This record gives sequence, structure tokens and C-alpha cells, in this order.
Amino acid sequence: MMDRWDRGGGKDVSVFRDKVLNSSCSPSHWQNGLNGLHLASKEGHVKMVLELLHHGIDLETTTKKGNTALHIAALAGQEKVVAELVHYGANVNAQSQKGFSPLYMAAQENHLEVVKFLLENGANQSLPTEDGFTPLAVALQQGHENVVALLINYGTKGKVRLPALHIAARNDDTRTAAVLLQNDPNPDVLSKVQTGFTPLHIAAHYENLSVAQLLLNRGANVNFTPKNGITPLHIAARRGNVIMVRLLLDRGAQIDARTKDELTPLHCAARNGHVRVIEILLDQGAPIQAKTKNGLSPIHMAAQGDHMDCVRQLLQYNAEIDDITLDHLTPLHVAAHCGHHRMAKVLLDKGAKANARALNGFTPLHIACKKNHMRSMDLLLKHSASLEAVTEVRYH
Repeated sequence: MMDRWDRGGGKDVSVFRDKVLNSSCSPSHWQNGLNGLHLASKEGHVKMVLELLHHGIDLETTTKKGNTALHIAALAGQEKVVAELVHYGANVNAQSQKGFSPLYMAAQENHLEVVKFLLENGANQSLPTEDGFTPLAVALQQGHENVVALLINYGTKGKVRLPALHIAARNDDTRTAAVLLQNDPNPDVLSKVQTGFTPLHIAAHYENLSVAQLLLNRGANVNFTPKNGITPLHIAARRGNVIMVRLLLDRGAQIDARTKDELTPLHCAARNGHVRVIEILLDQGAPIQAKTKNGLSPIHMAAQGDHMDCVRQLLQYNAEIDDITLDHLTPLHVAAHCGHHRMAKVLLDKGAKANARALNGFTPLHIACKKNHMRSMDLLLKHSASLEAVTEVRYH
């Protein structure tokens, strides 16, 4: 229906507007906390957004989680809506109940143009969430390279500047780094922009081995842990740089270090498909059954990313093939959800239970049917998935 509104039916706009602005339909009465502006912003309906703003809807009304319309538009990557909301005076630095800013949300979802627009219009990239994650931290963790580069580059010329040693680490400039360390021997100098990331974190991200070696030789803390818990080894594992991973491990990097979300370096390598890094970490004793806050193990991460070689490698090191999350989801459930039928075949051929049940009673077949993944459904049926299985709770 919103598509029809957006195409310009004046009557439809007026009817919806009147319902939204009517006191009986005020945001406080919407059970999920979303009002019309939130919904229109999420879907990118610029005309509807402008109509509602013209009639005085409150820009800063929040959902139950504390998100404004700008948060929602930024999360959805709706650049035009973001621009209109900011033009009308939306607070670019508003934070939700857990500390998420619109910039953080755009960075998390890799919406480069939205990130750029928000930075140009006063967004503060130093604002952390309650878990200590900044926009740069989440972009680094998610592997959004262009967003990372934009945030770092903006930090070098914005009001909050990156320390010179961070810039040298980014540029692999060992000569400048050496000079800077002569004048200030502290290699763990922190950047306000990054809420605790050191030059070694930056060198690990940009895979600049020479600067990393220099920093470590000058006493950089290989296990420096900012509030978000991301260590240089987490970053190197996610990047898949074998030499950097070995260097950090040789210098005493904690192999089972955990982020605020309980991710280990092995999780990072598995999620990003780096078989060689997985092998190195496991050979050094990385915990193969380590769980995130949601109960995801490295094999769940590899299944989610459709990294079949990584799953085979983990199984070779005795990863549990039917390992479960807090919701009792197995790697096969994850593969079925994502529609990774080749991954599902690898798991089934290795003995995964086709009829494993999640807490709600869902089997992988339920999930494949729900997500309309035909190949996964056919595969599961060929491996004796039960057509009679029913969920344990009423499903809507």
C-alpha cells in the first residue's frame, strides 16, 4: 500500500496522514512503537515523509527502542529520506536506548552515501554505544572497507583528528612512525575517534606488517583491549592475513580473546571464510566450541557465510556438527535459513541431523519452506527430513 501512496495518490496521502495525526492513532497507541513517519522513512517514501513533516509530525518521536525516524532511515539506507529529515532539523547525534546513533546504524549496514552525508552534516563518530562500539568499530568488525576508509579519512581532517601515529600505521609509513615514537615512546596512543583503538589495530586492519613489527618492537601491547573487546588479532583474523596472524600470535596475542559479543578470533576467521587462518588458530589451541552471546560457534559462522572449506576444516578438527545455539539452531538450520543448499549437502553428507529441532520445534525443513528455498527443501527431503514434523508453539 505504501508504494501506492508514494506514487502520489493525494487521497491516500491525506487519509493516512489524518490517521497518523489523529490523537487516537498517536504513536503512544501503536503497539510496536512505530508511527507513520517511522514506517515511511524505513520504506523510503519521500513524498509521504514530506507530507507528514509539512503537517507537523514530531521529528524526534522515538520507538520503544529509542529510535527516531532518522535512525530508521539510516539503517535502511534511505539516503533521500535522511537528507530531508536532516533538512527539517532532525538530530544527527540522537542515540537510542542502547546508544546507537544514525551514523552507527548506517556504518553497520554499509550504507556509504548515508555515512558520508551524516558526517558532512555534523554527525559525531566518537559516540559509542553502551557496549563501547563506535561507527568505526562496527564497520571494522563487519568488514565494510569503504566505510572504514571514509571514517578514518574523515577523522584525519575533521574536528576530531586521528593521532599522527595512527595515520602512519594506516599508510604503512615506518619512517614517520619511527620518528613519532622517538618523540613519544608510547606505541599504544589512543584515538578519540576510535574509542580505544591503537595504531596496532590500524596496522592489522590495513595489513601493514612493517609498521606492526615496529610497534611491537617498541612495546605495543599485542592484547590491548578497548571497551568493545576487539583486539588486533580479531582484526587480523577477519582480514585473513596469515602473516599478520602469525606475527601477533608469536608476540603473545591471546588466542581466545573475546569481544563484547563474545566473538573469538576463530569466529572472525570462520565468518569470513579464511581456511588458512582457521588452521593456524586451531593448531595453536583456539577453542573450537567457543560460543557468542547468542550461542553461535565457529561452525555456525562458517555455515552462515557458505564457506564449505571452512566447515570441512572445522569438522576435521572435531567441531560438533550438530552444535546448537541458545535457540537450539544447528549449522544445518543456519544453512537452510540462508538457502545455502551446497553447504547443507556438505553437512548432511557429514552426518548432520536432518530432523534436528530448534526450541520452537522448527526443523531445517520448516525453515527452508518458510524461506522458500526450493533446493534446500528438495535436498532435505532426499535426506529423510520428516514431512510430519510440527512446531511446538503456534506459528503465525
